[in-house]
Amino acid sequence: MSESRQIVHWTASPFALLATPPKADDVPDAFHETACVMVLLHNIIVRGMNTIYHYAPILSSSSVSQRDKADFVTYALAWHEFLHGHHEGEEKYYFPAMESQAGAPGFMDSNVAQHEAFQPGLAEFHDYLTSTSAPTRTGERLREIIDSFAPDLVLHLHDEIPTILALGRAHPNVDIAAIDEVHAKHMLDTVDKFRFIPFMVSNLDHGFEDGKWKHWPPKPPVVVGWLVKWVFPLVYRGAWRFSSCEELRLRDEPMKF
Repeated sequence: MSESRQIVHWTASPFALLATPPKADDVPDAFHETACVMVLLHNIIVRGMNTIYHYAPILSSSSVSQRDKADFVTYALAWHEFLHGHHEGEEKYYFPAMESQAGAPGFMDSNVAQHEAFQPGLAEFHDYLTSTSAPTRTGERLREIIDSFAPDLVLHLHDEIPTILALGRAHPNVDIAAIDEVHAKHMLDTVDKFRFIPFMVSNLDHGFEDGKWKHWPPKPPVVVGWLVKWVFPLVYRGAWRFSSCEELRLRDEPMKF
């Protein structure tokens, strides 16, 4: 009997992707759905960090053009903006809204504390790419910076899921779906859509967990879908060569340089 072999995509390391939680009888459906969607969003962050880690050596390569290096920096900063927008929205709206509806102030404090643990490293990451002159940037140093905050970040991304499920168990009457909707709108209102949306779309793997989540997010109206595919990616079009996915389909191999 031949042994089946699971193919692990190149963007699944060095930092671990999350798995969606199984459905539990004591967790309302809406909270389980929210937890699963949060996993999908967090995996976009992890895939983005893995691609940056993978491609970081091009910063030191003499065989790579300055244009390619500049596009890579744009991509890395798009990842930073995605992560920053996600977490800032949680702290300013998402967590307070959940605690307010639940009547449970401080319920999400541990998650906020985890944010604070990796913020210095994220700030250093941003400063290195924006303030250090291009000729002196190295992939080795960028990887060192990522290694300094990635364990805390990945821990947080994993820990937030059971916290959401615990809130559902303790406070099942919270309208988490409405909070999710307002939070998503708030976040999109505060980011550069020409970076945020292409980064998200190009790091969302519709083959994840055997295609279980291929219909998330729901198919948008035709005009919106056209804008997402053909308009928003144009401004920084060179950056999306570094993404883990292409037009919502996984590549078999990483981009070659």
